[in-house]
Amino acid sequence: MTDSHGATAMESRPTDTLFRLFFALKPTALIARQTDHFAESIAGGARRIAVDHQHVTLAITSDHVDYPYAVIKALMRAGTGVMAEPFDLRLDRLSIGSRSAALRPSHNVPLLGALQRRIAAATKGAGVMLRPGWSFSPHQTLFYRDGPPEQRRVEGFGWHVDRFMLICSHVGRTHHETLATWTLKGSGQYSLF
Repeated sequence: MTDSHGATAMESRPTDTLFRLFFALKPTALIARQTDHFAESIAGGARRIAVDHQHVTLAITSDHVDYPYAVIKALMRAGTGVMAEPFDLRLDRLSIGSRSAALRPSHNVPLLGALQRRIAAATKGAGVMLRPGWSFSPHQTLFYRDGPPEQRRVEGFGWHVDRFMLICSHVGRTHHETLATWTLKGSGQYSLF
């Protein structure tokens, strides 16, 4: 099929864009800037994750070639049903692998795990499968680069987590579209009294 310019459907759409949906936690603006300053001090010229893209992924889908309207609607329904307690999160372990550097919590955060499990269950209940092979390992990527692995404690960055969001990453366009945000109010968050 061709459009009015004689291009086929595949030729007329942006070529390298995929759409990746994920639930995430985002640090406050202040914490994101402080994290970026820390990343800059250790990145050695590697391109850092943009301040407004910093996040901790809670659940992620496979990439979609076309904008996934139906999947977005299902995930928005799923997110609306998630009830969880707010909590404090501190990322105080620097973990550098062969491809990237990330901040991770040095201790188990039970309420973070509970939130992630609820989101994963709601996603599955909405008929949306998570990315094959993906498993939850809480971290916030700072930058990508090749280099020797290293792990160490750092002073870290923390914030009070009182919301989570659904984001659509326009892969290849460095654009994150926040689709919805939900406030964490505990198990009674939808109580009338």
